[in-house]
Amino acid sequence: MQTGHQPQALLTMLEADGSRSRAHALRPEVLQQQAAAMGLPLIMPSVTWEGYRSVYVQALSEAKAQGAEALISGDIDLQAHRDWLEEVGEEVGLNVLFPLWEDTHSALLEEFHAVGFTTHIIAVKLGVLDESWLGRKLDVQAMHELEAIGVDVCGEGGEFHTFVTDGPLFSHPLNIRALGSFAGE
Repeated sequence: MQTGHQPQALLTMLEADGSRSRAHALRPEVLQQQAAAMGLPLIMPSVTWEGYRSVYVQALSEAKAQGAEALISGDIDLQAHRDWLEEVGEEVGLNVLFPLWEDTHSALLEEFHAVGFTTHIIAVKLGVLDESWLGRKLDVQAMHELEAIGVDVCGEGGEFHTFVTDGPLFSHPLNIRALGSFAGE
């Protein structure tokens, strides 16, 4: 939004069986609640790793057909992911924007909360963080605790994943709860 763009749709890729999102292991109904709270359509194709690129390109084409002019990524400093997104964006004819690129991680998290977003830790890399972090709000206190143990406060190295449950784009906060945990890749 600060870049002058308004979200047109949300995109997430599901496991081949459609049961969970590939990156965060979220159930589709949770993602649908988030999209509804934001008043946005949700594009959620199911895919295997082997077909990932072609299905992703197809999903971006669908977003473009719905009026999207750009793909906006929250990546901060993962160059390989940036390169990949720029390739698929170019293939579809979408600009690819990285508004957070190379910003200071702690400053990003502080600003994220200052403007009113709420996010919870929904996945952790065992051996880096333990299960006590699951469900915790990623707030300034958690940020300081993560810094103290040498963990990136944005989880950019895969230490953890988060899910946004409230913020300026939401009509209402999401009330979600964990139904359990599982080990995955």
